[in-house]
Amino acid sequence: MRKQTPTLAIATILALALSPAIFGAGAKDATQPAEVTFARDVLPILQENCQTCHRPGGDNFTGMVAPMSLVTYDEVRPWARSIAKQVESRKMPPWFASPEYHGVFSNERTLTDDEISSIVAWAKSGAPIGDLAEAPAPREFGSKGWRIGEPDLVVTAPRYFVPDDVDTHYTNHQVVLTDDILPASRWVQAIEWKGGASAVHHIVGYAYLPGQKVERGRGYGLGSIAPGEEPMHFPDGFAKLLVKGSTLVFNMHYHKEAGPGTGEWDASQVAFKFYPEGAEVAHFVDHNAIGAAAFEIPPNHPNWKVGAARMIDEDITLISMHPHMHLRGKRARYIAFYPDGSQETILEVPEFDFNWQTDYSFVEPKVIPAGTRLEYTAWFDNSVDNPSNPDANKAQGWGRETWDEMMLGYITYSSTEPKKLTVEEAIAQHLGRRRGGLSE
Repeated sequence: MRKQTPTLAIATILALALSPAIFGAGAKDATQPAEVTFARDVLPILQENCQTCHRPGGDNFTGMVAPMSLVTYDEVRPWARSIAKQVESRKMPPWFASPEYHGVFSNERTLTDDEISSIVAWAKSGAPIGDLAEAPAPREFGSKGWRIGEPDLVVTAPRYFVPDDVDTHYTNHQVVLTDDILPASRWVQAIEWKGGASAVHHIVGYAYLPGQKVERGRGYGLGSIAPGEEPMHFPDGFAKLLVKGSTLVFNMHYHKEAGPGTGEWDASQVAFKFYPEGAEVAHFVDHNAIGAAAFEIPPNHPNWKVGAARMIDEDITLISMHPHMHLRGKRARYIAFYPDGSQETILEVPEFDFNWQTDYSFVEPKVIPAGTRLEYTAWFDNSVDNPSNPDANKAQGWGRETWDEMMLGYITYSSTEPKKLTVEEAIAQHLGRRRGGLSE
C-alpha cells in the first residue's frame, strides 16, 4: 500500500472544480424559503455533520485531514458555493454505502434532503449571516488527540528511524505488556492506532499470549489504521481482551519518497479504553475476512468481478463489515444466503474509495444464523477511465503494495450466545484457539 499525501482525498475533491470565491448576493430561488441564514439554519448543520473534521485540530482519518475550518462565518463564507456543490452531489460528508441503508449503520455520515436544500438555498441567496443571537453555542469537542476520548492506556512503539533510501518499507515493532504497563488483563471497548510520523501509511495490530511464539496468524487481532479508517468502538457488552504479559505488535507499513534527508523518526501509538475492572462481558469480539488471493484482473477491463464466501458454523452476531481493495476497487457487496433459502444484501457499496477504508458498524448488531453462506463480492476497474489506476495495460493480481490489489471483506463479530465471561474464563476458553464461527 502506498502512502497517500495527507489531505489529498478531500482537498482534491474540493479543489478540482471548486475554488473559493467571494461573491455578492445572487438571485433568490423562488422555490426555497425566503430567508435561510448561516446563524439559524446552516451553522447547526455544520456543527452536527462537518466540524468534527473541519475545525482546527479536527479529526484525522489516518491522513485524511479536512483542508479548511468550517467553524465561524468568516471561515465558511468563502467556501459557500463549494460546500453547496459538494453536499448536493453527496460527495461530502464522505459516506459510501447505498442510500437504502440509511439509518442502518451507527457511523453513517449523511445529510438529509432538507439539510442539503438549506445549504444550497443559503449559498444561492448570497450566504447571509443572519442574526448571531439565533446561532447555537459553539460545539464542544472531547479529548484532544484521541477520537475514542481519554484513553485508559496508551502504548508507544519503540522509536524507529525510517531510512532515507526506502520508499515502501515494512517492519514490526514489539512491546511486551509488562506489569508496569498493564498490571491486570482487561476487557477493551475501544481501540485507536495512531502513526507517529508522516511516513506511516498503515498499521495492523496484534497481540500474542505470554509464551506464545510471535508469528503472524497465531496472535489475536487488535485492529488497524489505514487511509480514512476510524477507531474500533464496540457496542456495550462486546469486547476484545488485552492480556497482561502479552507481546503487542505494531505491524508497520511506511511509505515516502526515497532520497537523502527524507528519513524520519517514528514512535507510533495505540490507545485503549477499558470496561470497568471486574466487569463481565457477554460477547467476545473476533475478526475474520472473506476474500480471495488467487485472482487476476485483465488489462483494460472496467468491471472485473471477484467473489468469495464462508459458511457460518454457529450463530454469530455481526458488529461491522469492512470492504477492502486498492486503487482499482470499484464496488463491493455482502450477501447472506440464509439456511431457510432466503437471502439478504446486508451491505452495498456502489462507489468504493480506497482513501476511505470504512468500517460499516451496525446500529443494532445483526444476528446471522448457523448454516448461512456469507458471500463477499468485489468489482475492479482496471481501465484508463479509472484515474487512480497505476497501469491499465497490466494484468493485476493480489499483492500488499498499493499498486497491487487485494480482495478482502472483513467482518467483526461474536458468538451470539451470551457467555458472560470473566477475564480469566476468556483467556482459558477463547484466546489461542482457531477463530470460531467461520469455515472456508
